[in-house]
Amino acid sequence: MIDIPNILEFLEFFDFLRGSIAAYIILVTASVIFIVRDWRWSVLALAVQYLVVGLLFSDVLDPQLAFMKVVVGLFICLIIYFTARQVNWGQLPADVTDDEAVQLREERLLRFGPYMLPTDTPFRIFFALMVILAVWILSQRPVFQLPIVPDHFNLAVFALVGLGLVNLSFTSEPLKAGMGLLTFLAGFELFYSGLEQSVLMLAFLAAANLMVALVVSYLTQARHAYQALLD
Repeated sequence: MIDIPNILEFLEFFDFLRGSIAAYIILVTASVIFIVRDWRWSVLALAVQYLVVGLLFSDVLDPQLAFMKVVVGLFICLIIYFTARQVNWGQLPADVTDDEAVQLREERLLRFGPYMLPTDTPFRIFFALMVILAVWILSQRPVFQLPIVPDHFNLAVFALVGLGLVNLSFTSEPLKAGMGLLTFLAGFELFYSGLEQSVLMLAFLAAANLMVALVVSYLTQARHAYQALLD
């Protein structure tokens, strides 16, 4: 069992990151996960995101429960890290033909009605800025204020849910889509924690996150021979 004083000392050490600053950091990490193609930076951003989300959880949950949320999040990051390393994610395997490579690169285009839009880094930066602007506007309007949770939760929840869904919808690659889904789930948990602090439900959500990470790991390994060249 974790000693409560140690957890409280840990929270006190990172006290300067709590509140609105934590929400801004989450906005940055969620954007990095969406924009950056290098899986190493994406996993690092996801780990920082779980740490900061843990600080936000401590505003509405018992410190021990908030700490366990961080532990689960970091374990999920380890699953994704070792999966990406194992399949050498982002590199085109030697047994993929030129025709297959062309087809896979076409999958990276975003279909918008009759049009095919590129999903390269400049387009992702532009789209992320548009989403950030929308998230900021919504989080500041009283009509969209989330009930019960502290005010700074608005920006954090909207950022996690909005950028998570955008990341999920922009790619068919299991690893990137999985990180988008995990980002969305973190936002949902953050909102739900203000409504219900049931230990049983929190354990269920933690198990659901771990299950998603394992499914993402399996799908990534199943498809690794067909991964497109990212750069």
